[in-house]
Amino acid sequence: MDPGLGLAGNGTSQVSPMAQQSAATATFPVVDQTKWADATGFLKAACDDLGVGELIHGENFSLFEAMSALEIMDPKMDAGMNTTGYKTVEEAVESGAAPIFLTISQIIDVMDHLLACEATWHKGHSLAQTVFSCLYMLKLDRTTPNALLHAYCKITRATCSLVRTAIVLSDIHEEEDFVTFGFGLPLDAEGDNKCLATLNAVEESLARQLRGCKGAASGKKKSTEEVEPLQDDPELEEDFCESVLCRLRFRKSLYHALVYMEKPLGRGSEMAQKHITRALTELAAVRASSGFLSARRPLKDPVESTCTASGQPAVGFDESVNRRLLAPTPPRSIDILSWNETLNYFEQLLNDLNRICSLSSDLELEDLLQYIVDFQKSQPDLVARARLQLLLLQDGKLLGRETVTDSLYRAIKLQNERPARDTETYNFLTQCGRLTMQLIRTMCTNPAWQRRKLGRVIQEWGLLLEQAEFSRETSFRKSGVGGQLEKTGWTDDVVMGWAAELLCWVVTHFLLLGFELELYSPNEYCMVYWYLDHALMTLMHYKLAKERRRLEAELVKSNDTSPESAKKKGKKKKGGTIKPVVNKEIRFTPSVLLLQCYINLCKGFIWMLAALTADRKIIHRETIFNTELERFTQRFELLHKIVVPEPMTYLDFREATRHRHQSVKELYQVAYDHFMSAQQHIQELSQAVSKTPKMESVIKAQRVVDIRQMEQVALRNRIALQIAHQAGPGENLRVTFEFSLHPCFAVAVVKKP
Repeated sequence: MDPGLGLAGNGTSQVSPMAQQSAATATFPVVDQTKWADATGFLKAACDDLGVGELIHGENFSLFEAMSALEIMDPKMDAGMNTTGYKTVEEAVESGAAPIFLTISQIIDVMDHLLACEATWHKGHSLAQTVFSCLYMLKLDRTTPNALLHAYCKITRATCSLVRTAIVLSDIHEEEDFVTFGFGLPLDAEGDNKCLATLNAVEESLARQLRGCKGAASGKKKSTEEVEPLQDDPELEEDFCESVLCRLRFRKSLYHALVYMEKPLGRGSEMAQKHITRALTELAAVRASSGFLSARRPLKDPVESTCTASGQPAVGFDESVNRRLLAPTPPRSIDILSWNETLNYFEQLLNDLNRICSLSSDLELEDLLQYIVDFQKSQPDLVARARLQLLLLQDGKLLGRETVTDSLYRAIKLQNERPARDTETYNFLTQCGRLTMQLIRTMCTNPAWQRRKLGRVIQEWGLLLEQAEFSRETSFRKSGVGGQLEKTGWTDDVVMGWAAELLCWVVTHFLLLGFELELYSPNEYCMVYWYLDHALMTLMHYKLAKERRRLEAELVKSNDTSPESAKKKGKKKKGGTIKPVVNKEIRFTPSVLLLQCYINLCKGFIWMLAALTADRKIIHRETIFNTELERFTQRFELLHKIVVPEPMTYLDFREATRHRHQSVKELYQVAYDHFMSAQQHIQELSQAVSKTPKMESVIKAQRVVDIRQMEQVALRNRIALQIAHQAGPGENLRVTFEFSLHPCFAVAVVKKP
């Protein structure tokens, strides 16, 4: 076949005059009375009619057929071109691979396998090789005579459509996360919004059957309503009814939860939580039914990777039936999740959705960002992260209620009204709002993609701060000295301080993500903890400066008593003047105490590594591929392009970690003291968390986990320091590090060589 016949480009294939003359005089052999006709002119006209880049699509001609006509080198290199199995759905149906009238055990197997395929699709595999490997889903109209199978397949298709729409709208996935291509499969069909009507009718019939079974078992009078039993054994009827009902009700509750979560402004969150709770209950019943179903048909050689509760293969599935629809990537062999993995996945998904629905709508921006970080620590899958992103950013507004710029005004404690004349501040905050939306969207991506995109966010925030600082210095030089300058300067300090604080927060999160992704080698731990300590100290500086400004504002407000207000309140009593709040201490919030814990742990690691190196418990060997200077540059080159935190050079690192005037015993003692100080601040953090009733439930739960993990890290490292110091100098012990207790802070493991 001529490749130019399928795709028209700039060089459309032309038929030479010699070929035309040859075709005109050609004689075609007649075999079995077959008549041949010359189609050269027709094909040429079709090619000329195609525009640039257009491809012929027809029932019997697609990209699959065009590429199948080409054979390059070994035919084995054509991935997925194996012709074994059914080529079309019609062929599979005609051969009896998808019978409509099934036993109840077979229907349950189809339900379970379809649920496993859906979970596998969520994990990033192709829709054509997972959900639509089910022949019943491809020809759903055929299942109409079987009401139970038809209702289940229909609500599955509607649920998949909701999930795919949410993921596409959130746009926080990569190709390896999720395949959004529909491949022309019947995913969005008319009438799926009424799928509950069919499901409710089937559920009501099964519930009636179950009541009849329970009534017969208890000796009550049999119901006058005749319901066709699901199978022939009356003793098993109740168990089969319960097994089917819990599966139907789980699908129904999951669909309801997803529908209510789509309502704007979080109006459906309360109802969604109720349906999520119901779905978790039904999922537990589905898990409990596995024992009954597997005992009914025991396997000779049980396999843990089976996709059904019974362990039996389901009928009506063919993973290769859609191989012609798998462009732009070749089909590949995939493994469907096992039954236990499927149940665990949906249990985690429902719990993640429940946490999203419990999100408060009046969170400050700082708490909102911390919520996303803590939510990500449970490693939610893409479906949950997409729903979170759609809830946080609706129509360009934060939580669908106010623009991000207005939220920034509230976050930095400025007036709600935009300054009419201060256009520079407004323009700066508008740009901050755009970057904040980008940051929130980035925080909802998977950790690996998130860290890569955070690098770009850091660069853009750094450029914005540099431009704002330059603009501020220019306006100061032009305006001179006066009251207006003082007021404008204070406002700029607040705005700039807030932006610098947020940038420091992003930098610390960027560095911590490297530990979670296991990007750092043991030779880099010291420099990473040292730079992380520098970023945390800078962030602490801005947080405390913000708290001082808050106290100063309270002081001004308490002393700002005008004569008019005094007349309204009456004459002041003797000695009733307002005392200035001069000695009022700065309040250490849980976020500040958490930073202090991180700082102490970082310093403890820096000094511990110095002590172990000086005591020859750790020997650093230079690699042949790069030097320590090159590794430092590779890790922190991005942070050298921003002004906050202040860029630190390799010479600064070497000077800070040289420790020429301390003995080994002093190094051990300083490291021990830092871990001891970390434990004290961890106790203060625990008390502060318990005394903060308005803290978001997700943040509070994660703080409890952090407290327990950091306590174990500090304690274990103190013990390791004592053991290493008591062993004396030399290579009599071998010290390694592992992240078994905390994802970002290592634990020293001391062993004999």
